[in-house]
Amino acid sequence: MPLVLGQPALFSLSDAADVPGDLSLRERRLLVGALNFHALMAPSRELTVHAYDGSWETLPRTTDDATFTGLSRAFRRRLFSLGMNSEIEAEERQPQPGEAYATSLAERPVRHIHVSRDDVLAHDPPRDRSPNPIRRVLRDVRLRAPLLYDEARDLELLRHRSYMRRAPRRQFHQEFEPGGVHEEFSIIPAPTPPDGAPRAVIVGMHWFEMGGAERWAFETVRLVREAGLLPIVLSNRESHHPWLARPELDGALLIPFSEPTARSQTPGVEQLLRGILRSFDIRGVVVHHNQWLYDRLHWISDSRPDIPIVDSTHILEFRGGGYPMSSALVEEVITTHHVISPALERWMTQTQGIPREKVIMAPLVGLTVADRSEEFRRRDDADPFTVAFVGRMARQKAPEVFVAMAHRLRRAGVRVRFIMHGDGDMAGAIDHFIRALGLEGTIERRTSAVPVVETLTDAHLLVIPSHNEGLTLTTLEAIAHGVPVVSTDVGAQADVIPPRALTSRNAHRAVGQLAAKVTWLARDEQARYDLWRSEREAENTLLSHPSATEWFTNVVTAW
Repeated sequence: MPLVLGQPALFSLSDAADVPGDLSLRERRLLVGALNFHALMAPSRELTVHAYDGSWETLPRTTDDATFTGLSRAFRRRLFSLGMNSEIEAEERQPQPGEAYATSLAERPVRHIHVSRDDVLAHDPPRDRSPNPIRRVLRDVRLRAPLLYDEARDLELLRHRSYMRRAPRRQFHQEFEPGGVHEEFSIIPAPTPPDGAPRAVIVGMHWFEMGGAERWAFETVRLVREAGLLPIVLSNRESHHPWLARPELDGALLIPFSEPTARSQTPGVEQLLRGILRSFDIRGVVVHHNQWLYDRLHWISDSRPDIPIVDSTHILEFRGGGYPMSSALVEEVITTHHVISPALERWMTQTQGIPREKVIMAPLVGLTVADRSEEFRRRDDADPFTVAFVGRMARQKAPEVFVAMAHRLRRAGVRVRFIMHGDGDMAGAIDHFIRALGLEGTIERRTSAVPVVETLTDAHLLVIPSHNEGLTLTTLEAIAHGVPVVSTDVGAQADVIPPRALTSRNAHRAVGQLAAKVTWLARDEQARYDLWRSEREAENTLLSHPSATEWFTNVVTAW
């Protein structure tokens, strides 16, 4: 069966006889994304591509430097090969001396890739499986004593408080001057595209996995396509990319990265982006938590000063500020900073001194639950009081705190039903923790295959136990669905949740305080209603601003 690409491709196939005919949509998008990358890196060249087998522990290898050389243990058992011709026109220019290594990679006639099959999605992502013995010990500590691990990590994070100071702006051009980190290179802007080149927008994403930031990034891809522009979507972090088959990505040109994609990209030349900028009429750049793209925004601005650059940030990380700090470092070349909460807006304008007119606060609304019932979710006397957790099984979301809270309530004899809804790299560890505490019959586990609205319909209270947050999408969706929220006091949660429903973010204190608030609200229906009313009023104030979807629709329409 011939390979059906089913998406924009920058290459033609000269030989695909060995390619399996049963590739799923996700698998095809991984394969075509890898071939698109190498088509851009080898303009007008014919390449032979070998694809290799792997396991659930082997993340896809699509763009990293080893894909040019084959020098990786991941490339041991070849499954199939294909021939391809790059449809990108070659650029006529003299390479600079600093490009020698990158040029030697691009001139190799063979590429090596690994596209993971869909059966790997039945396992947790393998990010926690490190050969480093110290990391293995830390993993075991987290499995056996997750709350102690959380507190030890918080102590370590006290060293990283620089985000409370104004960030120094990046001096991009000085990096290429004598004494700079890139003094052996030169800045060579991309040439202009030919007349009639396809109109496109570059969208930089973190990865194709579940999360509030990812849902918003997917929404922007959809809006770009609906505006009649081609979305060119670059991811930053390697992953099995379980969401790569989402319908929002239909018709997009996708390049899912694997790491590190470094030596193939000569500073000041930027072969990948160079190929995109001279082949497409780029109308805008949108950055969603993509450090690779942040690092190259100055070069894009040098090449196309007229291209608007928009970034969207959600959360201040305790370790150095995270992506908002990356944004502040390069704010001089960013046209608009989109933030999702008043708290982050204040940090951008007051702490970082970014001009107020460049910062747009537009909340995320309706990305997981479309309907806004605006009616309180009342509890019948016959209903068990149901408390839900909705979010990724990741350390930031602190699912272990929710489990410990459930354990404390059960020991206290408080009759509560618990639902934990979500997937992620900590899913296996959380299931282990639930079993260790004997909570299999107390906590119902639901994956992201279950609609969020179903869990909110079952819930009387949403608990957000996160260690760090922006303003959670699940908070807004729960309130809109008539469910009040109790949360740790992190990020911008206080913009919506009143003090009486907030707790310490310290793991041990959060367990006790969250358990006390669940007990209070389970026994006092009027207090639960009053809390929801307070949160709904705060949410309505927040939603008096245009939503992120409304704001970005106007932006991309102008492009």
